[in-house]
Amino acid sequence: MDREKQIVRASVISIAGNALLAAVKGVVGTLTGSIAISLDAINSLTDALSSVIAVIGAKLAGRSADREHPFGYGRVEYLSSIVIAALILAAGLSSFVEAIRSIVHPTTPEYTAFTLLVVAGAAMVKFGLGYYLKRMGKILDSGSLVGSGTDSLMDGCVSTSTCVAGILFLTTGINIEAWLAAGISLLIIKSGISLLIETASKLLGERADPKIVAHIEREALNVEGVRFASNFVLLDFGPNRLGGTIHVTVDGQMTVAEFNRIARAVQKRVNQKCGVKLAGVTPYPDASDNEDVREIHAQVGRIVWGYDHVVELRGLYINAEDRMIHFDAIAEYGTDLHALREQLVETCQQECPGWEFDARVLHDTGD
Repeated sequence: MDREKQIVRASVISIAGNALLAAVKGVVGTLTGSIAISLDAINSLTDALSSVIAVIGAKLAGRSADREHPFGYGRVEYLSSIVIAALILAAGLSSFVEAIRSIVHPTTPEYTAFTLLVVAGAAMVKFGLGYYLKRMGKILDSGSLVGSGTDSLMDGCVSTSTCVAGILFLTTGINIEAWLAAGISLLIIKSGISLLIETASKLLGERADPKIVAHIEREALNVEGVRFASNFVLLDFGPNRLGGTIHVTVDGQMTVAEFNRIARAVQKRVNQKCGVKLAGVTPYPDASDNEDVREIHAQVGRIVWGYDHVVELRGLYINAEDRMIHFDAIAEYGTDLHALREQLVETCQQECPGWEFDARVLHDTGD
C-alpha cells in the first residue's frame, strides 16, 4: 500500500472513532452537567476534523507536478499540519476559557459510576488512537498524522483527568474538575504551539538530516571515479520529496564526457538508494597527485586552515599553466563571509606571490 493510501486509511479510522466518541461523550456530558466531559466531546470533534484535513492534505500532496508547480505539491502536507496545529490551539484555548469560567462560577457535576466508566473507556480509546496515529505519522513522515495523534493523546489526558476528578468528588465531595481541565488545556495549547513551530521550521528550510547526507555521500563514493563528495544542498519539497545538488571531487585531467558519465551515475545511484533526486552534480577537479604543484597545494592548505572560523577546505585546485588557484573555504555560521574571503585572498597572495586566487567562502548546508 502506497503512502497516500496509508495516511487516508489511518485518518478514516480516526474520523470514525472520534465521531463515535464525540456522540457518546456529548450525551454523557449533558446528563451529568460535567463541563470537562462536554469539552472532551468538543475535542473529539476537532480530532475528527483534523483527520479530515489530513486526508485532504494527503490527496492534494499526491498530485503530479505541473507547469505551475514543477516540484509537485508535497508541501501541502506542511500547510495541512499548520491548520491542524491551529485547531489544536483553538481547542486548547477554548477549553482553558471554559475551565476558568467554571472556576469563577463553579457548578456541581452529577457523576455516577456508570458515567465514569464510560469516560474511562473513552480515554482508553483516545490513547489507542493517539499512539496509533503518531506511530503511523512517524513511519510515513506525516506531520498531519502526528498532529492528529497528539490531539488524541491530549484528549485522552482530558478524559483521564475527568475520571480522577469524578472519583475524588464521589469519595470526598471535593470538586477539582475545573482546575484539572485548566491544566490539561495548557498542555493542549503547548502541543499546538510545538507542532506549529516544528512545521513552520520545515517550511522555512531546515538543515539536511545528517543521516541522509551520510547516506548520499556513501552512495556517491561507490561510483567509480568519485574521490570525495561534499557541499550538499538538499531542498525539501514535502515528506519523502528531497532534491538538490552536490559536489564531487574527480581527477583534474578528466574530460567533460568522462565526467558526464560519472555525474549521471551518481544521480541514478543516489535516486535509487536514497530516494533523493539530484538536479546537479558539480565537479571539483583534483590535482593533488601532481608533483609539480604539491608543495604550493600544501602551502595554500596551511594558510586556509590557519583561520579559526574555517571548518573545511574544498575543491583546492591549482592550474599551473594559468597560475590560478581555486578553492572553497567553509566557514562557521555567524562569520562575515565577505570579510573572511578578503583576508584569505590577501594572505594567500602575500604568501604565494605570482599566483592569482579564485576563492569562495561559504556556509555548510549539510553535515
